Amino acid sequence: MPTLAELAQMSDNAYVGYPQLQRQANKMRLAQMGRIPENLPDPRTYGFVKGLTGTSPDELGMSVLSPNTAPAKDAAYYGYQLSNLGQIAPAMMPATKAGLRMAGNAVNDAMVYGTGPLARMTPQPMRIVPPETAKRIDMPTTLPNSKEFMEAIANEPSAQLTNEGLLINLKRSQNPAQSGLESVRTGVFYLPEGQSANLKHYKGKSSYGGTEPIEGQTLYKNPLFVKGATGGKAPEMAYEQLTNKKQLQDLQTDVYEATRAPKSVQIGYVQQFLDKHAPDLADYAHYIVDNSKNGNQLRYALQEAAVAHKVRNAGHDAVLGYSKGRGNKGHFFSEVFDVRESHYPTPQGNYELMPQFESKIK
Repeated sequence: MPTLAELAQMSDNAYVGYPQLQRQANKMRLAQMGRIPENLPDPRTYGFVKGLTGTSPDELGMSVLSPNTAPAKDAAYYGYQLSNLGQIAPAMMPATKAGLRMAGNAVNDAMVYGTGPLARMTPQPMRIVPPETAKRIDMPTTLPNSKEFMEAIANEPSAQLTNEGLLINLKRSQNPAQSGLESVRTGVFYLPEGQSANLKHYKGKSSYGGTEPIEGQTLYKNPLFVKGATGGKAPEMAYEQLTNKKQLQDLQTDVYEATRAPKSVQIGYVQQFLDKHAPDLADYAHYIVDNSKNGNQLRYALQEAAVAHKVRNAGHDAVLGYSKGRGNKGHFFSEVFDVRESHYPTPQGNYELMPQFESKIK
């Protein structure tokens, strides 16, 4: 794993650099401040330096009424993460101008631009895969141009067509225990912001969802646009569109055999299914079964893992489902299955890309 100095050398832009960090470090040494004074020019600098010195974001003890609190805590996540990793010493000991400037460059690129290796190894509050990262994935931008797609864009307040792809705001409610763990589907489901009312169905009362809210803006370059409402229909249609109805039926037969197998031999059946349909998860039979014990979770975990594998191999970054509203409302985006993400997101903004996408970042 690279040192902070090595990470910083990969950065180009600097805002929180040596002067701000040095002034803040001096203030901290002299006054041992426990809160941000009103005249502090940059609360991000304060939070970052506090994090570097071992103060977690939750230990800042700042008033929730202060406008400086959020940016300071956000920056503290970065500093604290680096402190825990033990990577600050090569760049900051001794605290030379060069070392401080490197630290400032690295944290600035991550926080302000969402770029650089630091952006992917440390938290980014309230972000899923940020647009800045999505734009840097080296893949062609190929968006649908159908009437249904254009209607769905018009009916989604957060949707924006750009030269780089489709910008859209997404939300999900998940079980807090999922946060940061590997997805059993090698993908993550979201609802478009315009469909937030449907989040009530994913609050954990059934076998899906939970109490932890996740939201953010992302960008898709080549989504597979298919008809299907929320609840698993869109991924099924995606698989059929990429293959045919017979292959979808064969997939579902294999899913049925694996989920209905006796418990004593079920792991073996699940392993055979993964080897055949989702080699990305070939070694995860126990993990998937252990995390899919309620209701029809195992059925959909296996089916959607196979869908995610097929969609990625076809060059797409998501399954973008759509439905038609009642009356004259036209078509709308129903759900998104992001197949770039290997792990469930966290409230602090952590995300992790599948290797196929991570390797394409330029």
